[in-house]
Amino acid sequence: MGNTFLYRMPAGIAGAISRPQDLTVEPQLLDSSNLFPAYGLGGKISSGKFVPIAASDEASVLVGIYVRPYPTASQPDKVQQVGSGKNFTGDCLVRGYVTVNIGADASSVALHGPVYMRVATPSASSPLGAFLAAADGSNTVQITNAYFNGPGDTSGNIELAFNI
Repeated sequence: MGNTFLYRMPAGIAGAISRPQDLTVEPQLLDSSNLFPAYGLGGKISSGKFVPIAASDEASVLVGIYVRPYPTASQPDKVQQVGSGKNFTGDCLVRGYVTVNIGADASSVALHGPVYMRVATPSASSPLGAFLAAADGSNTVQITNAYFNGPGDTSGNIELAFNI
């Protein structure tokens, strides 16, 4: 059985809203030519559309976090179904609590720990717009209106409070 939890359940699923009573989520038009690679990443408004953070963006461009609607297909699946050049709406958390994945063990992240966002040198486990618990030089910017409700789990999932 691959679904047995021996020690601890996961802290959540990246991009899932963790406290549905305390939030503001706005529908935003997504750009089918500039896809979010995953849920739980920071986004900005560009040409009237909610798009992923790009290299060298400043912390001030962050308007929200791309959150997981349920039930729905992922953004790449929608593009495949609808076709490129067709834009559709997605959910942007502008205030609230969401689970994010920091790309590393989150079990030692302190309660109310600072939040950093990747703006350079992306990787598969930490794409542009990913949130981190530690600064990575000029590759990250600090998000001063967010904090971690740590600790998270060993898979990197942790609750982030944004714009509270």
